[in-house]
Amino acid sequence: MNFERHYEEQTAYITLGGETPIANSMPINKCFLGKKFQKILKNEGLTVNCFMNVCYDKSQSFTEGTIMKWKLREEEIDVYLIESKKLFIKGKHIWAYCVGIVE
Repeated sequence: MNFERHYEEQTAYITLGGETPIANSMPINKCFLGKKFQKILKNEGLTVNCFMNVCYDKSQSFTEGTIMKWKLREEEIDVYLIESKKLFIKGKHIWAYCVGIVE
């Protein structure tokens, strides 16, 4: 499994909650999601088989535990915001949002 795969040049056509990210990972099987987060999804009663990480250069006003719209051009899917984290990568602050793809 290559966790470094991203949408690359397609990222400019992605929005989460109406905001375009600076990076978006490809969907990753939920077996790689921590047990703590799998339990959150189970308690919410959601069917989620994959998750993605969506990153911004500024904090977004997204609320953990909500269902949001993720769009790539005309394709639109519901995602559940599992967790958000402020990261420091290569000398820059990044806000990462882990979202589960709702089936």
